[in-house]
Amino acid sequence: MEEVKKKKTYRNFKRSEDAIIRAYVELINSGKKITVTDIVSRADLNRSTFYAHFKTVDEVGEKIQSDIINELLGSFNEHDYRNLLDNPHSAMMHVAEFLKRDEKMYKTLLNTNKSNQFLRKMRDIIIDQFMSDRVVLPNIKDKDGLETNLRMFIGGYVSVIQDWALGDISISLDKCSKIMGDSIKLFVEKNMSENK
Repeated sequence: MEEVKKKKTYRNFKRSEDAIIRAYVELINSGKKITVTDIVSRADLNRSTFYAHFKTVDEVGEKIQSDIINELLGSFNEHDYRNLLDNPHSAMMHVAEFLKRDEKMYKTLLNTNKSNQFLRKMRDIIIDQFMSDRVVLPNIKDKDGLETNLRMFIGGYVSVIQDWALGDISISLDKCSKIMGDSIKLFVEKNMSENK
């Protein structure tokens, strides 16, 4: 009986947290500062429910970004990419598919003034995934050059993602992913040591 009560309490807690998050995302592009009153009114909850989950409105945005980053990291780990440098296109496509799963929400989030912090984290995760390649990385002659180029390529890719979210480009994320993957592959091939 106690176990059933705990599950019901958790479901209710999760349901109200999800309602707060949905309300926050819906209010992001309102053009005005979001308040607790705005969120609880939109979510049809009371203030005490909001404060049971979050201390401030900013914490809601931080939770959303943290959840997305954790989900992206988890999905990379789930696929266990060991040799991304041999097939960089797969990582780029992985990110594109990840974003397209909830395209409306990601486009909304990437159009906020706090998106730069989120995009920087995304860039760093992708770079870390490439720099932990256990198959190809040991055979790269210029690892500093590789990391610098990855920062340039992935930074460019993240900028393209932002342009996609803003509607500033007509190229699909899939095509952008292929272009970036091909650029990384070309650099890797030029910098492989002879003993591979």
